[in-house]
Amino acid sequence: MMLTTVFVAAVVVSAASAASVCSDCDGAEPVDIVTYYEAMCPFSRKFLTTQLYPTMKLLPDNVMNVTIVPYGFAHEKQENGKWVMYNCQHGPSECIGNAIAACVLNMTAYDAREYMPMINCMEVNTRHGHQMEALSKCAPATNMSESEILTCYNSTEGSELHHQMGQITHAGHIHYVPHININGQHSKLIQYNAYNHLLEVVCQAYKGPEPAACKARQHVAIVG
Repeated sequence: MMLTTVFVAAVVVSAASAASVCSDCDGAEPVDIVTYYEAMCPFSRKFLTTQLYPTMKLLPDNVMNVTIVPYGFAHEKQENGKWVMYNCQHGPSECIGNAIAACVLNMTAYDAREYMPMINCMEVNTRHGHQMEALSKCAPATNMSESEILTCYNSTEGSELHHQMGQITHAGHIHYVPHININGQHSKLIQYNAYNHLLEVVCQAYKGPEPAACKARQHVAIVG
């Protein structure tokens, strides 16, 4: 089975699972958030660590359905039947970070509640050229296996996983990173509001009973 199919199926299962834990949401669908990003892009890192992950932690599982796609504007080619990354926008370190993230997503069955602690840790702690140091710190801190991640990263499977992230990214027709879709929609207005005030955006978009974090939030002006 193509890994892209597995990834898309996992997103659907994640949304269904989130809805199943909601006992009083009156059938409300979770707000679907898809983020295309690059591991070393400063704007991607800021969004993941100061907006996406903190918002996830504040809200119940049933309110948000999160998908991240690590690739951005990388380039790759096939050598001896294996996809090889040869150019990433922020240098070789970013290629490593993207590939590690692709392995982490696959290892957690694309469950955002499982992979986001690790992804957040990597984004907070990684310096250019020091991805492996961050991996050694973040894997045990988030109950993941460093050896399993490295096995994936160094394997044909790892290169294929990253290649599939590239296919998904190309299909998304992105022009910058992070590129944020809310409920399948993207515009400059959606991008601006989500990048700066994601909690407010999710609280406004969610149609179920208002979560405690939404009631307690400091209201900000949403453009539009």
